[in-house]
Amino acid sequence: MRWVFRLLGLVVLIIIAAIAAIFLLPSDRIAGVVEERFQAATGRALTIEGDVRPSLWPALGVNTGAVSIANADWAGETPMVAADNLSVSVDIGALIGGEVKINGVTLEAPRIALATDAEGRGNWEMTAPATETAGETTTDATPEASGGIPAFNLDQAVITDGQVTFQDAAGTQIALGDIDATFTLRDITGPATLALTARATGAPVSVDATIPAFSTFLISGGAVTLTAGAGDSTVEFDGEAGPAPLAVEGALNADLSDMAGLFATLAMPAPELPEGLGQNALTVSTALGFDGSTLTLGGTTANLDSNTITGDLVVALGGPRPRITGTLNAGDLDISSMGGEETDEAAVDDTGPEGWSTEPIDVSALGTIDTDLIVNANSIRTAQSQIGRTALDIDIDNARMVIGIRELIAYDGAIAGDIVVNGRSGLSASADIAGSAIAISRLSSELLDYDRLVALGDMELSVLGSGNSMDALMNSLNGDGSFSFGAGELLGLDLVGMLRNLDTSFISDASRTIFDSITATFRIVDGVVINDNLTILAPLLTATGEGSIGLGGQTLDYRLVPTQLSDEDAGLSEPQLIT
Repeated sequence: MRWVFRLLGLVVLIIIAAIAAIFLLPSDRIAGVVEERFQAATGRALTIEGDVRPSLWPALGVNTGAVSIANADWAGETPMVAADNLSVSVDIGALIGGEVKINGVTLEAPRIALATDAEGRGNWEMTAPATETAGETTTDATPEASGGIPAFNLDQAVITDGQVTFQDAAGTQIALGDIDATFTLRDITGPATLALTARATGAPVSVDATIPAFSTFLISGGAVTLTAGAGDSTVEFDGEAGPAPLAVEGALNADLSDMAGLFATLAMPAPELPEGLGQNALTVSTALGFDGSTLTLGGTTANLDSNTITGDLVVALGGPRPRITGTLNAGDLDISSMGGEETDEAAVDDTGPEGWSTEPIDVSALGTIDTDLIVNANSIRTAQSQIGRTALDIDIDNARMVIGIRELIAYDGAIAGDIVVNGRSGLSASADIAGSAIAISRLSSELLDYDRLVALGDMELSVLGSGNSMDALMNSLNGDGSFSFGAGELLGLDLVGMLRNLDTSFISDASRTIFDSITATFRIVDGVVINDNLTILAPLLTATGEGSIGLGGQTLDYRLVPTQLSDEDAGLSEPQLIT
């Protein structure tokens, strides 16, 4: 058995000699060799400040002082990576065999500055410098490094208390702090995993990602699975991606119900979404695609509280503004909670200012995107009404929005036309609308709180206004229109009784006037509706009317002249002034 103990003793001596050799090597020489090898492999300068100190516990390796990695030539003087300390552990078995195999790397308090240029290059892309051999130009990179990063194996890389900033060519910045991350890559051709937690402007952020074939991913892209969290909002992706140029294609599922937590990571206030449009719950699933200039969202399903919207969208990013094209289908859309709050009459301050609001209307959002959208709905329930089948074209071009009403079933009839809101220079708005077979009682009840006119009618309106407040808009309206109502009745007013008795008190819930038709045309001048040809035809009377309605000043000055047609008092008239 002596030879066994002698063999074990020889192994121990070899290990002790290897460890002693590490401690006997001059630290500045070790640092110089590491810096030289790194630059030869990547083309970037690695700077190690302070001594390189061997360590035995908890793992065999080396510790350094502050380290930094130079940035790309086009990215400025700030190092791409700067850390307070670098620890590297190696495999002792491989070391005895003459091979250096890294088990782990730990960076303490690193500051990592990532950036892309106008051509989509990332400052993290590294390529070994070219060397000339017998008249030929080669690089020191291995075949696995042809994608820009040299081949390497890394059992585990750990970042503690890190900071990362990312800035694209347009100047958009994203910053993360308090980063703790673990990255594993045991074989350059095998899977890589990342587990990261951080804080963005004080809000928690997490990322868990797996890349099954890392070297392939670096060279030409490959499979990626990712789960990211911001506050209580989460995003899951399963598909293909590539880093340079950035390209993505796969299934995306997102739960964005915690909008406050999500926008806190962007240092932005969360939007106040109304109930029915994501106030309490917002989830999205889509087939995501991105090629650096175009974002596609195919087969998208968005659940907004109790509403579900489906469709396909394409977002083009190459123009002066993002341009969104596609089709959205809203099904049975319920937005009845919007504007549906009842007013507490006891709390109304009658001493407050009257008239239209003079508060400025901000339409600057129209200048942030362009759209070419088709929006369809089976029905739309609002706080005031129930609208039927709806089809709209919503086109926004350089802060000018045109809503084309291709189909709108409402008030038992059909409405079509265009509504334009132009924010290019101040604010202007126009409407060119026609309605047929409209239930006038329902329409006037919901819009004017007046339900005494019962009839079906056709209407046309063309109007234009400008101004940066409701008061300015309403006082600037100009246009024209007409209406024609078929047979119906006017509730609460008995015009025949008024004429027969020369008494204007024939007004009650039981009173009514039956008519065959009501027609009129009107023009609008500087916020005032002017009519001079109102005609009412009824079995027992006719009536004409003329006057004005001040839309801007909220005034009414109208003269109605009913004339009796039957009995001995035929031809009798009794003008009525309505103010």
